[in-house]
Amino acid sequence: MRCLLIIALLFSVREIYTQENDEHTINARIITSIEVTGLKRTRPHIAEYPLEKFLGMDSENLVQLEVEAAVIGTGILDFISMEIIEDNDSNDVILHVTVHEKWAIIPNIIFSADSRGINLGLFLMDNNAFGIMDTAMLGGMYLSSGWMAMGMYRHTPGHTGLPGWNASLSYSSLTTEDQDREENRQRFYGVNRFNASFGLTKPLTENLNTSMGISYYDISVNNKVNSLNAPENNAQIIGFSPGLSLNYRTYDGIFISQSGLSLLYTYNLAIKGASFHQAQLRANYEQSIIPGFRYMLRSSLSWKSTDDPLFEDGPQRAQVNILPNRFSALHYAGFAAGLEKYIFRIRWGTLSALASWQAVFSEGPIGGNQFDHGPSVGVRFYLSRLATSAMGAGFAYNMSTGIFQFAINMGMGY
Repeated sequence: MRCLLIIALLFSVREIYTQENDEHTINARIITSIEVTGLKRTRPHIAEYPLEKFLGMDSENLVQLEVEAAVIGTGILDFISMEIIEDNDSNDVILHVTVHEKWAIIPNIIFSADSRGINLGLFLMDNNAFGIMDTAMLGGMYLSSGWMAMGMYRHTPGHTGLPGWNASLSYSSLTTEDQDREENRQRFYGVNRFNASFGLTKPLTENLNTSMGISYYDISVNNKVNSLNAPENNAQIIGFSPGLSLNYRTYDGIFISQSGLSLLYTYNLAIKGASFHQAQLRANYEQSIIPGFRYMLRSSLSWKSTDDPLFEDGPQRAQVNILPNRFSALHYAGFAAGLEKYIFRIRWGTLSALASWQAVFSEGPIGGNQFDHGPSVGVRFYLSRLATSAMGAGFAYNMSTGIFQFAINMGMGY
């Protein structure tokens, strides 16, 4: 009798557990489909793709800021609202998101002013070409040192799983002036550059991407100007560039913060000149302390196996602005740590103030091995209605040389 009671009790417990489990399954609101409204030009499946990671998730665990980050991360959509819709007839649970499309077709005026002078450019851009979030660009710039023209098209990897691709052409005729860190002229010569490139990108996971690119450079030194220490040879190079990048994005309601690591190696096969290797490693980390207030860390390492001055780079390669913009070196190791705080937010965008401490090691024929460090402060305005980059202005002070740098930028590439 006692055994029968125990068996009956076990069956009762099993029945209660089964009922509770069935009730949990019935009551679970698992997201089964995505709907996006508010689209005018963007194709629905393109807008839904970044939200597909929420499929299969219990709607009770859905965090609105994560949905906002996925929408805003497209670059051409703004988040308005979201809701969970249950269809009792089909048992579907729908994540319904309402968005607003940014102005994607724009004449992008580019303006910058610094110690070098004033640069002005006009590019016709479409950040949502064919409604599939591709980017197309065509235009040119008048620079204090010459002029340039370029065209570019970038296809973003989509829901099909096929790789993305990009292609570009550019031509420039510039007067190159290379300076040391005290802003003394060390080289001065004219140069014409033609560049053509094509690349493929393939996502391995949501955050991990691989890339492969091929590029052609034709660089001709023009000694018709009153040159100083001009390179003696021209160069023609075909570059092969495999790369790997890891990127994460978070949203605090005000800032989209991006963290990532990227590695790019290039073997430059010389048609004219000498072949060489180069490598670039970049890392950045952004994290909000409270909404609208974040700290930022970034670093960059750049190395080349050549000593040809035609392939030297400016300090932008090290992601620092405490060196003169015309400074030139072959190798860099840069680091910056800073804070950014939003000041106010309006319909058209967000104004923020930022400050950082920067340090950079550089090595090249002009300056040899040297180390520079100092503070940088500035303001930025992030545009919310345009699918383009921010505007900003800032000061930097190099404590190693005692020289201030000032720059104001507007438009693409800031």
